[in-house]
Amino acid sequence: MTQHTATSADPLPDEIPRPRFLRPNDDLAAAMECARCKERGISVPPGGAPRRLTNAESKRLKKEKKRARAEARTRPQEKIPADRKRVPRMGPHHAEFFRDLWARVASERAGATADSRLLALTCALRGALKGQANLTGQDLRVLRLEDAHAALSDLVGQGWLGTTPEAVIGSDPLHPALCDLPSLSGSPYRIGNGVRSRASGWFSRTLAHKKMRKKPNRLRLVAAYLALHAEPDGRLSVRAQDAVEGCALSGPGELAELLTWLTEISWIEGLSAGGGALDASLTEVTLPLTYVPLPPATPPSTAPASTPMDVPVADRARDLVEGREERLARWVHEYRAEHGHGPSWSVLARAFAWPPRQAPDHDVTHEAFRILAEGGWLTGFGLPFGLRPGRAFEARTS
Repeated sequence: MTQHTATSADPLPDEIPRPRFLRPNDDLAAAMECARCKERGISVPPGGAPRRLTNAESKRLKKEKKRARAEARTRPQEKIPADRKRVPRMGPHHAEFFRDLWARVASERAGATADSRLLALTCALRGALKGQANLTGQDLRVLRLEDAHAALSDLVGQGWLGTTPEAVIGSDPLHPALCDLPSLSGSPYRIGNGVRSRASGWFSRTLAHKKMRKKPNRLRLVAAYLALHAEPDGRLSVRAQDAVEGCALSGPGELAELLTWLTEISWIEGLSAGGGALDASLTEVTLPLTYVPLPPATPPSTAPASTPMDVPVADRARDLVEGREERLARWVHEYRAEHGHGPSWSVLARAFAWPPRQAPDHDVTHEAFRILAEGGWLTGFGLPFGLRPGRAFEARTS
Protein backbone atom coordinates (compact mmCIF):
# COMPACT_ATOMS: atom_id res chain seq x y z
CA MET A 1 0.00 0.00 0.00
CA THR A 2 1.43 3.36 -1.01
CA GLN A 3 1.69 5.85 1.84
CA HIS A 4 1.16 9.48 0.74
CA THR A 5 2.45 12.48 2.64
CA ALA A 6 1.86 16.19 2.37
CA THR A 7 5.03 16.57 0.30
CA SER A 8 4.49 13.56 -1.97
CA ALA A 9 4.97 14.12 -5.67
CA ASP A 10 1.56 12.72 -6.48
CA PRO A 11 -1.64 14.15 -4.96
CA LEU A 12 -4.00 11.97 -3.02
CA PRO A 13 -6.89 10.66 -5.10
CA ASP A 14 -10.14 12.53 -4.62
CA GLU A 15 -12.18 9.34 -4.71
CA ILE A 16 -11.63 5.69 -3.90
CA PRO A 17 -11.93 3.70 -7.12
CA ARG A 18 -15.09 1.69 -7.42
CA PRO A 19 -14.79 -2.11 -7.17
CA ARG A 20 -14.84 -4.01 -10.42
CA PHE A 21 -17.77 -6.38 -10.76
CA LEU A 22 -17.89 -9.48 -12.91
CA ARG A 23 -20.42 -9.81 -15.69
CA PRO A 24 -23.49 -11.66 -14.36
CA ASN A 25 -24.30 -15.12 -15.74
CA ASP A 26 -25.82 -18.36 -14.50
CA ASP A 27 -22.46 -19.86 -13.48
CA LEU A 28 -21.53 -16.77 -11.48
CA ALA A 29 -24.93 -16.83 -9.78
CA ALA A 30 -24.39 -20.48 -8.84
CA ALA A 31 -20.88 -19.73 -7.57
CA MET A 32 -22.10 -16.91 -5.34
CA GLU A 33 -24.65 -19.23 -3.71
CA CYS A 34 -22.49 -22.38 -3.72
CA ALA A 35 -22.47 -24.11 -0.32
CA ARG A 36 -19.49 -26.29 -1.29
CA CYS A 37 -17.36 -23.23 -2.06
CA LYS A 38 -18.21 -21.76 1.35
CA GLU A 39 -17.27 -25.05 3.05
CA ARG A 40 -13.90 -25.07 1.31
CA GLY A 41 -13.23 -21.39 1.91
CA ILE A 42 -13.23 -20.49 -1.79
CA SER A 43 -13.73 -16.74 -2.22
CA VAL A 44 -16.18 -15.68 -4.90
CA PRO A 45 -15.80 -12.07 -6.15
CA PRO A 46 -18.88 -9.83 -6.37
CA GLY A 47 -20.98 -10.00 -9.50
CA GLY A 48 -24.23 -8.62 -10.79
CA ALA A 49 -27.69 -9.68 -9.65
CA PRO A 50 -27.56 -13.50 -9.47
CA ARG A 51 -31.04 -13.82 -10.90
CA ARG A 52 -34.30 -11.94 -11.22
CA LEU A 53 -36.57 -12.20 -8.22
CA THR A 54 -40.11 -13.43 -8.63
CA ASN A 55 -42.95 -11.11 -7.69
CA ALA A 56 -43.55 -13.02 -4.47
CA GLU A 57 -39.85 -12.87 -3.52
CA SER A 58 -39.68 -9.18 -4.35
CA LYS A 59 -42.68 -8.40 -2.14
CA ARG A 60 -41.26 -10.49 0.70
CA LEU A 61 -37.91 -8.69 0.43
CA LYS A 62 -39.60 -5.28 0.55
CA LYS A 63 -41.54 -6.30 3.65
CA GLU A 64 -38.35 -7.49 5.37
CA LYS A 65 -36.59 -4.21 4.59
CA LYS A 66 -39.55 -2.21 5.86
CA ARG A 67 -39.63 -4.26 9.07
CA ALA A 68 -35.86 -3.80 9.55
CA ARG A 69 -36.16 -0.02 9.14
CA ALA A 70 -38.99 0.09 11.68
CA GLU A 71 -36.95 -1.94 14.18
CA ALA A 72 -33.94 0.35 13.65
CA ARG A 73 -36.06 3.40 14.47
CA THR A 74 -37.28 1.89 17.74
CA ARG A 75 -33.91 0.42 18.74
CA PRO A 76 -32.05 2.60 21.31
CA GLN A 77 -29.12 4.35 19.69
CA GLU A 78 -25.62 4.12 21.10
CA LYS A 79 -24.65 7.39 22.77
CA ILE A 80 -21.43 8.68 21.27
CA PRO A 81 -19.22 10.70 23.65
CA ALA A 82 -19.27 14.39 22.78
CA ASP A 83 -15.50 14.66 22.27
CA ARG A 84 -15.34 11.69 19.93
CA LYS A 85 -18.30 13.03 17.98
CA ARG A 86 -16.99 16.57 17.60
CA VAL A 87 -13.31 15.96 16.86
CA PRO A 88 -12.62 13.90 13.71
CA ARG A 89 -9.43 11.87 13.75
CA MET A 90 -6.64 12.87 11.42
CA GLY A 91 -4.31 10.63 9.49
CA PRO A 92 -0.52 11.07 9.33
CA HIS A 93 -0.77 12.97 6.02
CA HIS A 94 -3.27 15.43 7.54
CA ALA A 95 -1.00 16.00 10.55
CA GLU A 96 2.13 16.34 8.43
CA PHE A 97 0.45 18.90 6.19
CA PHE A 98 -0.74 21.01 9.14
CA ARG A 99 2.63 20.80 10.91
CA ASP A 100 4.39 22.02 7.79
CA LEU A 101 1.83 24.77 7.25
CA TRP A 102 2.08 25.92 10.88
CA ALA A 103 5.89 26.01 10.65
CA ARG A 104 5.59 28.01 7.42
CA VAL A 105 3.30 30.60 9.03
CA ALA A 106 5.66 30.85 12.04
CA SER A 107 8.73 31.31 9.82
CA GLU A 108 6.95 34.16 8.02
CA ARG A 109 6.15 35.71 11.44
CA ALA A 110 2.53 36.22 10.41
CA GLY A 111 1.00 37.92 13.44
CA ALA A 112 2.84 39.32 16.42
CA THR A 113 0.25 38.19 19.00
CA ALA A 114 -1.57 34.97 19.75
CA ASP A 115 -4.80 36.44 18.35
CA SER A 116 -3.27 37.46 15.04
CA ARG A 117 -1.34 34.16 14.79
CA LEU A 118 -4.58 32.25 15.33
CA LEU A 119 -6.22 34.30 12.59
CA ALA A 120 -3.22 33.70 10.29
CA LEU A 121 -3.42 29.95 10.80
CA THR A 122 -7.14 29.98 10.05
CA CYS A 123 -6.57 31.90 6.82
CA ALA A 124 -3.64 29.65 5.83
CA LEU A 125 -5.73 26.51 6.31
CA ARG A 126 -8.50 27.93 4.15
CA GLY A 127 -6.23 29.23 1.40
CA ALA A 128 -3.47 26.61 1.33
CA LEU A 129 -4.47 25.32 -2.11
CA LYS A 130 -5.53 28.49 -3.95
CA GLY A 131 -3.74 31.30 -2.16
CA GLN A 132 -7.07 32.94 -1.27
CA ALA A 133 -9.34 32.59 1.74
CA ASN A 134 -12.89 33.71 2.48
CA LEU A 135 -13.44 35.46 5.80
CA THR A 136 -16.54 36.87 7.44
CA GLY A 137 -17.29 38.86 10.56
CA GLN A 138 -18.85 35.71 12.02
CA ASP A 139 -15.51 33.90 11.66
CA LEU A 140 -13.84 36.56 13.78
CA ARG A 141 -16.46 36.14 16.50
CA VAL A 142 -16.05 32.35 16.47
CA LEU A 143 -12.29 32.74 16.96
CA ARG A 144 -13.01 34.87 20.05
CA LEU A 145 -10.42 37.50 19.16
CA GLU A 146 -9.94 40.17 21.83
CA ASP A 147 -9.52 42.90 19.20
CA ALA A 148 -10.46 41.65 15.72
CA HIS A 149 -9.57 44.97 14.07
CA ALA A 150 -6.09 44.94 15.61
CA ALA A 151 -5.47 41.32 14.59
CA LEU A 152 -6.49 42.03 11.01
CA SER A 153 -4.46 45.23 10.90
CA ASP A 154 -1.40 43.29 12.11
CA LEU A 155 -1.62 40.79 9.22
CA VAL A 156 -2.60 43.39 6.62
CA GLY A 157 0.16 45.76 7.72
CA GLN A 158 2.77 43.04 7.25
CA GLY A 159 1.53 42.44 3.71
CA TRP A 160 0.78 38.83 4.64
CA LEU A 161 -2.99 39.23 4.15
CA GLY A 162 -4.44 41.10 1.19
CA THR A 163 -7.64 42.80 2.37
CA THR A 164 -8.80 45.55 4.71
CA PRO A 165 -10.05 45.13 8.29
CA GLU A 166 -13.27 46.96 7.47
CA ALA A 167 -14.03 44.62 4.53
CA VAL A 168 -13.76 41.52 6.71
CA ILE A 169 -15.56 42.87 9.77
CA GLY A 170 -18.46 44.10 7.65
CA SER A 171 -18.83 40.90 5.60
CA ASP A 172 -21.43 38.17 6.10
CA PRO A 173 -21.78 34.53 4.95
CA LEU A 174 -23.64 35.61 1.82
CA HIS A 175 -20.97 38.17 0.92
CA PRO A 176 -17.65 36.96 2.38
CA ALA A 177 -14.45 38.95 2.02
CA LEU A 178 -11.97 37.31 -0.37
CA CYS A 179 -8.51 37.71 1.14
CA ASP A 180 -5.30 37.14 -0.82
CA LEU A 181 -2.43 35.15 0.70
CA PRO A 182 0.66 36.09 -1.37
CA SER A 183 2.96 33.61 0.35
CA LEU A 184 0.62 30.73 -0.55
CA SER A 185 -0.05 31.65 -4.15
CA GLY A 186 0.83 29.02 -6.71
CA SER A 187 -0.46 26.06 -4.66
CA PRO A 188 2.73 25.00 -2.83
CA TYR A 189 1.02 21.89 -1.44
CA ARG A 190 0.26 18.96 -3.75
CA ILE A 191 -2.65 17.54 -1.77
CA GLY A 192 -6.35 17.05 -2.27
CA ASN A 193 -8.92 19.36 -0.76
CA GLY A 194 -9.99 16.56 1.59
CA VAL A 195 -6.63 16.71 3.39
CA ARG A 196 -6.86 20.49 3.77
CA SER A 197 -10.48 20.29 4.93
CA ARG A 198 -9.79 17.60 7.54
CA ALA A 199 -6.86 19.56 8.99
CA SER A 200 -8.96 22.75 9.09
CA GLY A 201 -11.86 20.94 10.77
CA TRP A 202 -9.54 19.35 13.31
CA PHE A 203 -8.09 22.76 14.22
CA SER A 204 -11.51 24.38 14.67
CA ARG A 205 -12.83 21.54 16.80
CA THR A 206 -9.69 21.31 18.90
CA LEU A 207 -9.97 25.00 19.74
CA ALA A 208 -13.60 24.35 20.76
CA HIS A 209 -12.70 21.38 22.99
CA LYS A 210 -14.52 21.39 26.32
CA LYS A 211 -11.20 21.89 28.12
CA MET A 212 -10.71 25.11 26.17
CA ARG A 213 -14.02 26.74 27.05
CA LYS A 214 -13.60 30.36 28.20
CA LYS A 215 -9.82 30.06 27.84
CA PRO A 216 -7.64 32.76 26.23
CA ASN A 217 -6.41 32.23 22.69
CA ARG A 218 -2.78 31.98 23.76
CA LEU A 219 -3.65 28.89 25.82
CA ARG A 220 -5.82 27.40 23.07
CA LEU A 221 -3.04 27.92 20.56
CA VAL A 222 -0.42 26.13 22.68
CA ALA A 223 -2.88 23.31 23.43
CA ALA A 224 -3.53 22.76 19.71
CA TYR A 225 0.21 22.96 18.93
CA LEU A 226 1.01 20.20 21.44
CA ALA A 227 -1.87 18.00 20.30
CA LEU A 228 -0.81 18.37 16.67
CA HIS A 229 2.75 17.23 17.44
CA ALA A 230 1.71 14.26 19.59
CA GLU A 231 2.20 10.69 18.42
CA PRO A 232 -0.74 8.25 18.22
CA ASP A 233 0.05 6.98 21.74
CA GLY A 234 -0.15 10.55 23.11
CA ARG A 235 3.56 11.12 23.70
CA LEU A 236 5.06 14.36 22.38
CA SER A 237 8.43 16.02 22.29
CA VAL A 238 8.91 19.52 20.87
CA ARG A 239 11.55 22.23 21.10
CA ALA A 240 10.54 24.98 23.49
CA GLN A 241 11.71 27.66 21.08
CA ASP A 242 9.61 26.17 18.27
CA ALA A 243 6.53 26.31 20.50
CA VAL A 244 7.25 29.92 21.44
CA GLU A 245 7.70 30.98 17.81
CA GLY A 246 4.81 28.84 16.53
CA CYS A 247 2.33 30.34 19.00
CA ALA A 248 3.71 33.91 18.93
CA LEU A 249 4.46 33.96 22.66
CA SER A 250 6.60 36.54 24.43
CA GLY A 251 9.19 33.99 25.54
CA PRO A 252 9.96 30.85 27.58
CA GLY A 253 8.42 32.38 30.70
CA GLU A 254 4.99 32.71 29.12
CA LEU A 255 5.31 29.21 27.68
CA ALA A 256 6.11 27.75 31.13
CA GLU A 257 3.06 29.51 32.56
CA LEU A 258 0.78 28.08 29.87
CA LEU A 259 2.23 24.56 30.21
CA THR A 260 1.50 24.64 33.94
CA TRP A 261 -2.04 25.74 33.16
CA LEU A 262 -2.48 22.91 30.64
CA THR A 263 -1.25 20.43 33.23
CA GLU A 264 -3.71 21.71 35.82
CA ILE A 265 -6.68 21.27 33.46
CA SER A 266 -5.47 17.75 32.48
CA TRP A 267 -4.65 18.58 28.87
CA ILE A 268 -1.15 17.13 29.28
CA GLU A 269 0.64 15.10 31.94
CA GLY A 270 4.16 13.99 32.76
CA LEU A 271 5.66 17.30 31.70
CA SER A 272 9.44 17.53 31.75
CA ALA A 273 11.76 20.15 30.29
CA GLY A 274 15.47 19.96 29.74
CA GLY A 275 18.00 20.92 27.11
CA GLY A 276 15.48 23.16 25.37
CA ALA A 277 13.04 20.26 24.75
CA LEU A 278 9.56 19.70 26.16
CA ASP A 279 8.40 16.13 26.80
CA ALA A 280 4.86 15.30 27.87
CA SER A 281 1.86 13.12 27.08
CA LEU A 282 -1.75 13.88 26.30
CA THR A 283 -4.20 12.71 28.92
CA GLU A 284 -7.01 10.23 28.45
CA VAL A 285 -9.38 13.11 27.68
CA THR A 286 -7.23 14.66 24.94
CA LEU A 287 -5.75 11.46 23.49
CA PRO A 288 -8.48 11.25 20.77
CA LEU A 289 -6.97 14.42 19.25
CA THR A 290 -3.93 12.51 17.99
CA TYR A 291 -3.75 11.29 14.43
CA VAL A 292 -4.53 7.70 13.49
CA PRO A 293 -1.53 5.90 11.93
CA LEU A 294 -1.89 4.17 8.61
CA PRO A 295 -2.11 0.38 8.76
CA PRO A 296 1.11 -1.43 7.88
CA ALA A 297 1.71 -1.97 4.20
CA THR A 298 0.45 -5.32 2.94
CA PRO A 299 3.45 -7.46 1.97
CA PRO A 300 3.42 -8.58 -1.65
CA SER A 301 1.94 -12.02 -2.16
CA THR A 302 4.63 -14.07 -3.86
CA ALA A 303 5.27 -17.73 -4.52
CA PRO A 304 8.42 -19.48 -5.74
CA ALA A 305 8.69 -20.66 -9.32
CA SER A 306 7.69 -24.30 -9.79
CA THR A 307 8.88 -24.70 -13.39
CA PRO A 308 12.40 -24.31 -14.83
CA MET A 309 12.78 -20.63 -15.71
CA ASP A 310 15.46 -21.32 -18.36
CA VAL A 311 13.06 -23.43 -20.48
CA PRO A 312 10.73 -21.64 -22.95
CA VAL A 313 7.23 -21.00 -21.61
CA ALA A 314 5.54 -22.97 -24.39
CA ASP A 315 7.64 -26.05 -23.66
CA ARG A 316 6.93 -25.88 -19.93
CA ALA A 317 3.20 -25.51 -20.57
CA ARG A 318 3.16 -28.50 -22.92
CA ASP A 319 4.93 -30.58 -20.27
CA LEU A 320 2.09 -29.76 -17.85
CA VAL A 321 -0.71 -30.54 -20.31
CA GLU A 322 0.35 -33.19 -22.83
CA GLY A 323 -1.08 -36.61 -22.00
CA ARG A 324 -3.31 -35.14 -19.27
CA GLU A 325 -5.91 -33.35 -21.40
CA GLU A 326 -8.70 -35.86 -20.80
CA ARG A 327 -7.93 -36.03 -17.07
CA LEU A 328 -8.06 -32.24 -16.82
CA ALA A 329 -11.35 -32.01 -18.68
CA ARG A 330 -12.84 -34.83 -16.59
CA TRP A 331 -11.80 -33.04 -13.39
CA VAL A 332 -13.64 -29.90 -14.58
CA HIS A 333 -16.67 -32.04 -15.49
CA GLU A 334 -16.76 -33.60 -12.00
CA TYR A 335 -16.26 -30.20 -10.38
CA ARG A 336 -19.28 -28.83 -12.24
CA ALA A 337 -21.36 -31.84 -11.18
CA GLU A 338 -20.44 -31.23 -7.52
CA HIS A 339 -20.68 -27.42 -7.41
CA GLY A 340 -23.16 -26.55 -10.14
CA HIS A 341 -20.65 -24.17 -11.76
CA GLY A 342 -17.20 -24.27 -13.24
CA PRO A 343 -13.95 -23.76 -11.33
CA SER A 344 -11.93 -20.59 -11.48
CA TRP A 345 -8.52 -20.67 -13.10
CA SER A 346 -6.85 -20.46 -9.70
CA VAL A 347 -8.75 -23.46 -8.34
CA LEU A 348 -7.85 -25.61 -11.35
CA ALA A 349 -4.21 -24.50 -11.26
CA ARG A 350 -4.00 -25.30 -7.54
CA ALA A 351 -5.52 -28.74 -8.06
CA PHE A 352 -2.84 -29.71 -10.59
CA ALA A 353 0.08 -27.82 -8.96
CA TRP A 354 0.45 -25.30 -11.76
CA PRO A 355 2.23 -22.01 -11.06
CA PRO A 356 -0.12 -19.67 -9.14
CA ARG A 357 -0.78 -16.07 -10.12
CA GLN A 358 1.72 -14.82 -7.52
CA ALA A 359 4.61 -16.90 -8.94
CA PRO A 360 7.14 -15.46 -11.40
CA ASP A 361 6.30 -18.24 -13.88
CA HIS A 362 2.52 -17.69 -13.85
CA ASP A 363 2.61 -17.13 -17.62
CA VAL A 364 3.11 -20.90 -17.93
CA THR A 365 -0.39 -21.41 -16.50
CA HIS A 366 -1.87 -18.99 -19.02
CA GLU A 367 -0.17 -20.87 -21.84
CA ALA A 368 -1.47 -24.20 -20.49
CA PHE A 369 -5.05 -22.89 -20.58
CA ARG A 370 -4.49 -21.61 -24.11
CA ILE A 371 -3.36 -25.07 -25.21
CA LEU A 372 -6.43 -26.70 -23.64
CA ALA A 373 -8.74 -24.18 -25.30
CA GLU A 374 -7.04 -24.54 -28.69
CA GLY A 375 -7.27 -28.33 -28.49
CA GLY A 376 -10.98 -28.20 -27.68
CA TRP A 377 -10.57 -29.77 -24.25
CA LEU A 378 -11.93 -26.83 -22.27
CA THR A 379 -14.29 -24.01 -23.16
CA GLY A 380 -16.23 -21.23 -21.42
CA PHE A 381 -13.20 -18.99 -20.85
CA GLY A 382 -15.16 -15.79 -21.49
CA LEU A 383 -17.59 -16.25 -18.57
CA PRO A 384 -16.81 -16.07 -14.84
CA PHE A 385 -16.92 -19.61 -13.43
CA GLY A 386 -18.05 -20.79 -16.84
CA LEU A 387 -15.20 -23.26 -17.44
CA ARG A 388 -16.50 -26.56 -18.84
CA PRO A 389 -15.28 -29.55 -20.93
CA GLY A 390 -14.98 -28.87 -24.66
CA ARG A 391 -15.78 -30.76 -27.85
CA ALA A 392 -12.69 -32.97 -27.68
CA PHE A 393 -13.72 -34.36 -24.29
CA GLU A 394 -17.31 -34.88 -25.42
CA ALA A 395 -16.11 -36.74 -28.52
CA ARG A 396 -13.80 -38.92 -26.42
CA THR A 397 -16.51 -39.85 -23.87
CA SER A 398 -19.49 -40.22 -26.25
